[in-house]
Order: sequence, then structure tokens, then C-alpha cells
Amino acid sequence: MALSMLFLSIALGATLAAAAGFRAFLPLLALGLVDHYHLLEPYYSLGESYQWLSSEPALICLLAATTFEIIADKIPAVDSALDGLMTFVRPTAGGVSVFAVLSSNEPIFAYVAGIVLAGGATLPIHLGKSMLRLGSHATTGGAGSPALSVAEDISSGAAVTLALLIPVCAVVFGIAALALVVWIWRRRRKIKAT
Repeated sequence: MALSMLFLSIALGATLAAAAGFRAFLPLLALGLVDHYHLLEPYYSLGESYQWLSSEPALICLLAATTFEIIADKIPAVDSALDGLMTFVRPTAGGVSVFAVLSSNEPIFAYVAGIVLAGGATLPIHLGKSMLRLGSHATTGGAGSPALSVAEDISSGAAVTLALLIPVCAVVFGIAALALVVWIWRRRRKIKAT
């Protein structure tokens, strides 16, 4: 595989992993849909082990899970419990997204990149989102949570859609996702130091 295609795949993986920090199942649903309708070609291809993502049963399950996550996240009492559960689900979904995009290149590289990006992009964004949500609950009594949730839906959906359909956006979003992770990490270190 050409180096430029590998770079695009890594950038897409970073974008999907970061988006999974907001919505776990949305990147997987998008991957499944674009593969099902052959929109990934010629830029990306799912590895053989991940072709199941574009099967009709998987698409139905991913659509149901995405819909549930989006709706449940709008309910202030439910979103906190959902965030707790999703601390484990979102990094896993982010990793699977990366594995799916990169595994057709070099499987070992795909798994290492998936683990790194799931821990390095998905988890910090999820934790940052959770902390922001806790602040919103404390200051607005939960009334601000639905608006934050809609902003997260839009951010995740736009990043995934644009990165999949316009490959250069994957590079931009991938770099932005990694920059955001570095910023969150530095901010967290600064807060711990004080």
C-alpha cells in the first residue's frame, strides 16, 4: 500500500477514534454504511475481519445502539450513568474503528494503532466530555445537558461524515483530534500541578 494511503487511513482512524469519544457507535455505523454502499473505495477498505460491519444485521444493531445512545444522552439523569458505562465502551468502539480501517494494510500495525488511538484519542475526549457534563450538571442542574449533547452529536457526526467522504478532511480532523488530546493532557497536568 502506498504511504499516502496509509497516512490517510491513520488520519481516518484518529478521526473515528476521537469521534467515538463523543458517540461510541456512530463511527462504526458510518463505516458500515459507507462500506455497504462501496463509498470507501478507492481510499479505504475494511479488513476482511471487519466486513461484518457492513452486513445488514450489524447495520441494524449499530443503528439501534446509535439511536439509543443519542436519545439517552439527552436525559440529564440518564446521561451520567451512560457516561460511566461508556468509559469502557467508547475506547473499545474507537479501537474497533481504527482496526477496521487499518487492518487491510498490516494487521499488527492496525492493532497497535487501534490501542494507541483508543487510549490516546477516544478516552481523553470521553473523559473531557464527562467532566464538562458534570460541570453543566452542577451549574445548570442538568438543564444544559441536552444542548451539550446536541453539540456532541453534531461534532461527532460532522467529523465522521466529512472524514469518510472527503479524505483530506480525515487528515485535518485527525491532526485536530491529536492536537486536542495533547491540549487536554497538558491542561490536566497543569491542573494537577496546582
